[in-house]
Amino acid sequence: MLSLMNSFNDLSIKTKFISTQVFGLVLTLVFFLGVYTVSEYRHLEENTYARMTILADVLGSNSISALLFFDNAAANDVLESLSTQPDILTAAIFDHNDSLFAEYRQGLTHQLNRDVDYGEYRKDGHLILHRPILFDGSEIGSIALRLDPDIQAGQVRTVVLSTFLLFAAGLVFVFFISLKTQQPVTEGILSLAALTKRVRDSGDYSQRIERKTNDEIGTLISGFNDMMATISDTEKNLEKMVQERTRDLEAARLRAEESDHLKSAFLASMSHELRTPLNSIIGFSGILLQEKAGKLNEEQKEQLNIVRNSSTHLLDLINDVLDISKIESGHITINPETFNVDLWVGMACSALRPLADKKGLSLEYDIEPDIPDIYSDKRRVEQIVINLINNSIKFTETGGVKVYCYPDDGFLVVKVIDTGIGIKEEDFDTIFSTFRQVGGDNSANIEGTGLGLSICKKLSELLGGSIKVESKFGKGSSFTVRLPLEYKEDKT
Repeated sequence: MLSLMNSFNDLSIKTKFISTQVFGLVLTLVFFLGVYTVSEYRHLEENTYARMTILADVLGSNSISALLFFDNAAANDVLESLSTQPDILTAAIFDHNDSLFAEYRQGLTHQLNRDVDYGEYRKDGHLILHRPILFDGSEIGSIALRLDPDIQAGQVRTVVLSTFLLFAAGLVFVFFISLKTQQPVTEGILSLAALTKRVRDSGDYSQRIERKTNDEIGTLISGFNDMMATISDTEKNLEKMVQERTRDLEAARLRAEESDHLKSAFLASMSHELRTPLNSIIGFSGILLQEKAGKLNEEQKEQLNIVRNSSTHLLDLINDVLDISKIESGHITINPETFNVDLWVGMACSALRPLADKKGLSLEYDIEPDIPDIYSDKRRVEQIVINLINNSIKFTETGGVKVYCYPDDGFLVVKVIDTGIGIKEEDFDTIFSTFRQVGGDNSANIEGTGLGLSICKKLSELLGGSIKVESKFGKGSSFTVRLPLEYKEDKT
């Protein structure tokens, strides 16, 4: 069926138009001829039944006296009158006891038996009519007639032949009408196709088609002529336009390169000018808090903790901005190595446990036994997992966070589940966008740039993996990361 449709699609528009018209008209012709044939056949059946009914009633009426006086010979004489009806093969008269009283048979036809109720029915291909014989309202016997099926079949064949002749004549007429009516429609389209081929072969856009009609085909031809004129004019100025566009593109390329150099210089400057003093602030505040330079009172300790925490938070924000900039610019480097999964998951949870304890949350992890080592960028994998756990702790007020780790068909699966505020379904895609945070009414009060999940997604994809989220708003979230156990560099 598909190959037939493809073959039809390859036909010319003229052949398609004629074929479609002929097909539609033939279907209509077949429908009406079918109705005609069925009507003629039913009419033939009704006429045959009516004639048999009249014959049965006349013969039954003429047999009443023979039945009343038990005169079999008289009844047989009545039935012999059927010799003038060549399509009646057999006739039989039965008495009131349903016994055969008189019979007429043409040739070696079978005898009729009194084995059915009154009415019209078919048996062994024969049409049989069985009617009662009444006298003064009382049934004194019955008569049955059997019709020759060959004569009836001949009548049916006559009807079928006339239908076939009508169909053949209609088919010729339909084809002639289709051939004539297609010309006004297809002539313009074929002219367009021929001119298109000539233009393609010669490259001469000065050729035109004469518009002969004011219908849609004429409008199409006018539009084609206008398009050819536009192309011709454009072709004349094409070289000049290409030169101008080339100069514009070259200038844009230089501006983009300059912008990229400025961005790289800015990132390098920010890395040095901001992270270096921040690391110093964090280090010296830690030394002061250890009271190696002298005793501190509670107020001084509190202020120094604020300085150190704020500096650490600012350093994290700067690192996130630098990471997302490197990823988007393609300047990030993947350094794969083989490392143990149990160890780094446990270390990540241990590093973040103080944050969970501070909020009164539980932090647990479950690593499947005998999990294989992974060959990937250890630093980036740790960054993904730490970001996810840290994110879950930030958005969870009660309950806790649990980390599951197991292999699955050549991948390492890390699932981080929390009992936090959850995420609305319409925000599932938004949470992985840069500088976006979603959540409950308190999400605006939670620290962060909205880069953590975006970094996780981009790093997962760089490592050949993926990340997805499942969540019920108000009940918690589940983030699942799938990373290949063996990192393969994307050569593209």
